[in-house]
Amino acid sequence: MDDSGNLTSIPQLESLPEGATRRLVDAGVLHQAASLSGFAERYRRAGTPHTVHVWWARRPHASMRALLFASLCGDSSPDKVALLEDLCSPVPSLDTLNQAREYLSGGGRPPRVLDMFGGGGTIPFEAANLGAESHSLDSNELSVFTQRCLLEYGAGLDSATSERLLAESGERVLERLTVATAPLFPARDKVFGYYWTYSLNCPACGERCRLSRRPWLSRKQDKRIAVRFAADDRGIVGEVADDFVNPSVWSGRSGQVVCPGCGETITRPSIKACREECVALAGLSGGRGGKTFTPLAAAALPAAESVAGIEADTLRAIGGGLPTGDLPRWSGIVNPALYGLETYADLFNPRQRAVALLLIKELRDEYGRLIRERSEREAKFVIGMLSSLIDQLVDWNCRLAMWIPQNEQVGRAFCGPGVAMIWDYMETDPVLTGPANLRSKLERIKAGAAAALQLPAPVTVRHGFAQSLPYPDDHIDAVVTDPPYYDNIFYNALADFFYAWKRPLLGILEPELFKATRTNADRELVASKQRSGSATRAHESYCRELGLALTEAERVLRSDGVLALVYSHGSLHGWEALVRAWRTTNMRITSVQPLSIERKQRPRAMSARAVNTCMVFTARGELSSRESILFTQLQEEFSGIAEHVVSTLDAAGWGADDIGVAAFAQAVGMLANVAGVNASAESVSDLDVLTQLAQDLNKILPGFKVTARQPL
Repeated sequence: MDDSGNLTSIPQLESLPEGATRRLVDAGVLHQAASLSGFAERYRRAGTPHTVHVWWARRPHASMRALLFASLCGDSSPDKVALLEDLCSPVPSLDTLNQAREYLSGGGRPPRVLDMFGGGGTIPFEAANLGAESHSLDSNELSVFTQRCLLEYGAGLDSATSERLLAESGERVLERLTVATAPLFPARDKVFGYYWTYSLNCPACGERCRLSRRPWLSRKQDKRIAVRFAADDRGIVGEVADDFVNPSVWSGRSGQVVCPGCGETITRPSIKACREECVALAGLSGGRGGKTFTPLAAAALPAAESVAGIEADTLRAIGGGLPTGDLPRWSGIVNPALYGLETYADLFNPRQRAVALLLIKELRDEYGRLIRERSEREAKFVIGMLSSLIDQLVDWNCRLAMWIPQNEQVGRAFCGPGVAMIWDYMETDPVLTGPANLRSKLERIKAGAAAALQLPAPVTVRHGFAQSLPYPDDHIDAVVTDPPYYDNIFYNALADFFYAWKRPLLGILEPELFKATRTNADRELVASKQRSGSATRAHESYCRELGLALTEAERVLRSDGVLALVYSHGSLHGWEALVRAWRTTNMRITSVQPLSIERKQRPRAMSARAVNTCMVFTARGELSSRESILFTQLQEEFSGIAEHVVSTLDAAGWGADDIGVAAFAQAVGMLANVAGVNASAESVSDLDVLTQLAQDLNKILPGFKVTARQPL
């Protein structure tokens, strides 16, 4: 709002087509309440199902609910703007939802909405929440399962009964798992965590090289505890000075180890040749002092033969083998395979692997019990939800889950965008009450399931490709979607870690989705140099495939339909790809509206100038042909729009980096709406145009920059 309390808007780039209904999204006020509520939602763990199953780059429910309502609402009067703001509450009242549902249905057919990149299911969930006929599609099998679990399985079930069944089954599974895992944790009454690291004997002199990179156990205020090693190689756990420096054998970030004895260089050491050692134990103090840390006591670990026997017995019981598919060797994106973590089975150490297998067995047994005593639909809903207990182990209790000493907690292994190799990790006893435990996860599952069961109608979830939509022409009222952003996240590479370990369970729920050993990445919409063979081919592939998807969206949209595409990127190539793809359609971008919805306190944002804004490109069909424009004219028009956006968002208190992205995206929308740009008699490439406009924006907003890097 401005100083007088009036709503301030983002300007239109194009007039609406003749006869088109003006929607609330065309008022340009989406960026205000939706941004604030979306940001706030990042700190909530109940009220929506977003914390049940793991998926990446989910947009906040409140922001997507606002975007959907604004895209469908054909009224921009003050009362509808007020309703939009009410819908932006993290958990809007039933009265607010009913008002929106009643208005959108208009007493007739509810609007038909499609998300053609369904991902974690936020957009289709909120479309159904608003009473729309909601459709979702994704090419990734794990995404499709996640959405069916959240959006389809519970449809028509009695919510009170289903919530009770879920709670009872969850408690039963965890109680049986507690008993089954007791032999694996002989120190369970005292220890919740086991701190592991690696060492390697120098091949030249035999000196022992400690590969630890993060020896800190606690770095809380007035508490500094780390693991050190004495001259006799004995592990020491205790207080250290504030200026303590780990005597690392690593040579910078090169992946090389330099022997402290003879200076021999070892490039990319493999954990297959390393000694994996538990060097410290963590306990719960029960007071305000946080955790306790002690050196390893031999009695705290089970015998290796006992662990191997439990694994073998459990594999026989579930009638399968370990997930042995090879991890991609992908430097900078999936690094563990470069250091000897070669298969999905290697993700866990032997005890972690045994726990995961025992959990799968207990979930399979519970599914069998539910099938015998209840209906198949109830069994699929309950076990589908509880399968996210496996997500918890994969993400928070594997060899790649780092320990965060600042708050004495476990960090996620698969938060994206890439997968780092970790040389120090904390293994937890997941049935205790320590960090990342399964009992806390069960509470989040129950809360998410309760929200999912409140949907007024099911969502139709399909496995397919956005480049060839399985819908007829002129069928959809609004396509609201959040596609992969060029090369920001490689979803299939991340999903396969979870797919591999959930497959032994979910293959009995959804045989078609889980028949392959990994998800299908053949037509994943990402600019992948690994898959395409070169950066140039990766760029061309993304432009082509995104163009096909946008053309399909145009085909299935009704004549008065709206496309709202959420997108952002930090590179010129990522933006230029959107321009090229859009020009394959007859649609025009009518406005580009920013949403500042990312959680700034996430680890990646704390260590970098991570931009927290994504953009909504709103478009309508337009049959007239595009025309070229003079570069000087485009510059002049962009300058006026950019100044308006900068002043509007600056007055609203946005950060400079986010304002810059929001302003630059206007240039992207303007460029996508023309056939090309001319300077005198010669055409100018889109990349050159975007480069110059970025420089022009830098004069208005000093410090703004966009990179020129190739796809990863």
